[in-house]
Amino acid sequence: MKTLIIVGHPTPDSSATQQFLKAAVQDLSGVKWHELASVKGNFVANEERQLLQKSSRVVLQFPLYWYNVPDLLKRWQDQVFTDINQVSLAGKELGIVVNVGKAVQEFRLGGTVGFSLSGLLSPLAAWAKHFQMKLLPLFVIDRFEYQNLKQQQQLLIAYQQFLELPQPVTFAAQEAWFLDKLKEKVDLASGRQRQQLELIMQQLQEKTTKLADLQAVLRPIRKDDQIHGN
Repeated sequence: MKTLIIVGHPTPDSSATQQFLKAAVQDLSGVKWHELASVKGNFVANEERQLLQKSSRVVLQFPLYWYNVPDLLKRWQDQVFTDINQVSLAGKELGIVVNVGKAVQEFRLGGTVGFSLSGLLSPLAAWAKHFQMKLLPLFVIDRFEYQNLKQQQQLLIAYQQFLELPQPVTFAAQEAWFLDKLKEKVDLASGRQRQQLELIMQQLQEKTTKLADLQAVLRPIRKDDQIHGN
């Protein structure tokens, strides 16, 4: 799968959030990072369409500006999609990565914002439907500047999985992803570090096998509960 990240931040070089996310994709071979600010809004429509055509998953990534997308991203839409017949996005996936400056819980009824992020970004959902794209679950980055190291590490993993894994993601897919990433590190390591990584990978594989066995035992029990309405 090829993923194209359309970065709609007008000044990504000065954004700690965007620089963090950019570093997170450096080792992801199937992911292309495309900053709209690099051409200063002078988009070559055919080139932009070719990038879209080569991708199976398109990710629109931006900060929420006054409860909307940045003007740069809106201009990209207006200039690239002048005619529906000039680009075919049918069947492609659309992901939305949005970072917000207010706490996520404020984007709900009764919160200080009073509107959900899904509601505020519904024009993008309509845009995806217009081009017959599959809309992925919204990926929200909650006040990056206030996140501690552990939260940033969790964000990095979740972001990489959002870009690479089928969505919505399953626990089994996450486990397989972790094992693949760990194996890549093992292949590059040597000496004592390689031995430590191999031990970690072995332990993770054993836990994965035990969990799969437990799920196999519980599956018929759950099915019986559903039949009897328990």
